[in-house]
Amino acid sequence: MDKKLFLTGVLIVAGMFMTLLDTTIVDIALPHMMSAFDADPDDIQWVITSYMIASAVAMPVVGWLGGKLGHRNTYLLGIGLFTVMSALCGAAPNLDTMILGRVFQGIGEGLAVPMTMTLLFELFPPEKRGTAMGMFALGATFGPSLGPTLGGYLTEHLNWRWIFYVNLIPGVLVVYFLTLLLENVKEKEVRPLDYLGLSLLGVALTTLIIALSKGNSWGWKDEKTVSLLYTSFISTVVFVWWEIKTKNPLINLKLFKYKFFSYPVISLSIFGMGVYASYFLLPLYLEKLRGYPTITAGEILLWPSLATGVVSMVVGFLIDKKVISKKLSVIAGIVIFTVGTYLQTKLDLDMNKLEIVIYLLPWASGMGFFFPALSQISLGNFKGELLRQASGLQNLLRLVGGSIGTAISTYILISSQDKHLVRMAEKVSSQSPQVVSFLGKIKSYLYYEMSTAKPMISEKANAILGMLYTKHAFWHSFEDAFFFATVCGILTLIPALLVEEKHEKSLNDDSNFNSNGKLGRGAPEPN
Repeated sequence: MDKKLFLTGVLIVAGMFMTLLDTTIVDIALPHMMSAFDADPDDIQWVITSYMIASAVAMPVVGWLGGKLGHRNTYLLGIGLFTVMSALCGAAPNLDTMILGRVFQGIGEGLAVPMTMTLLFELFPPEKRGTAMGMFALGATFGPSLGPTLGGYLTEHLNWRWIFYVNLIPGVLVVYFLTLLLENVKEKEVRPLDYLGLSLLGVALTTLIIALSKGNSWGWKDEKTVSLLYTSFISTVVFVWWEIKTKNPLINLKLFKYKFFSYPVISLSIFGMGVYASYFLLPLYLEKLRGYPTITAGEILLWPSLATGVVSMVVGFLIDKKVISKKLSVIAGIVIFTVGTYLQTKLDLDMNKLEIVIYLLPWASGMGFFFPALSQISLGNFKGELLRQASGLQNLLRLVGGSIGTAISTYILISSQDKHLVRMAEKVSSQSPQVVSFLGKIKSYLYYEMSTAKPMISEKANAILGMLYTKHAFWHSFEDAFFFATVCGILTLIPALLVEEKHEKSLNDDSNFNSNGKLGRGAPEPN
């Protein structure tokens, strides 16, 4: 492979890696921000939510902006904006300034991530795109997983503001070198931006993400949650109607008429629900249930992330060499991922760190098989504006699917705990010999080892027993929530089996669609 091409690809992925790192590195610093800004938990959550909303709304704009500014400049605008706003967030004197910086950071990520895929598809020839998508998968999975570990180290040894300052030097270097290495090409004719479509989609995504983020704390039947979900639904319906009607849509919905795009994107959305559910649950399992420090939890999760990256690169290389087909890689990835999520339901209270890592490796390896192949199938037949739109739409639906998966897994985790606690109380009698014996040992320990006063012994022993009941109920709740990720894996198989891996003619713009949604005669040859 050309060294310059490989270096350019690494720099492009490095910029995306930096933006995705920020989706999780901030979580560890939220308690410190609360103290610094004198904010309550509800207000500080907007540091996360504002970033997600801005990123989601910005993604569909790349279809238009990439033609207006050129692909390189659009990507560099995203990375540059993200880098500058990292400096603002690091120096933020109050919460309002922090949220403002996070909004523009999110916009930067929303531009950079879809354009990463677009640039990789344009720069790498078809016979090297498996490797390119392996690089993309490495950055996309390694970034979010490294966040808690790196954030913990920076917060503990430096200051929480360094979780933002750490972006400055890499961001400047990426912008500088890609300006030198990449040529920017603008399109001669650019369609006008669909402002109404962007507004409708912005309302739909904003209300949906807020509802999903706050639904478990507000309550899913709360008036605010229901109103937001209704608003999102109505806005989405009107948006779809407008996009079908207008001559210059923000998102070309005709893309879904192509099986090589629609089925992979549906698979990715469902798969994203399971992936993000596990991403959300695993740190909680390690920190809240097992009691590991955040840094240790991050170190455990680092190994599966490395496995995903290595498998992605190897699978991408094998696809390029035609050792395995793209569809076979997708199906194998889903099956391995589903087995991996089922193994997560078996994570218990006694496993050591090595055992946990071993149980997580199939889950991680499945993602390594899935992502490189699926992206090639869904995007490999587009170029120009349709490539930008398809990339933006694919990443948007992945983000929305992930938000839905996180919300559902959170609901399962919270709601099932009480049910398991009741079941345990029904099955285990307080007068059973085992319980009486256990309480006797606890009382002896409290009296002889802890010098507890006799009137307090029974009360403390029962409190310890209650804590054990609660912990086991919490553990069984994790089983239920992890099983949701397994269900997502199984459901992902349905559209994946319908994926057609075949050579289609490359699509550049709307002129290549006829009335049946098929390719017109004027479509260019495959790239």
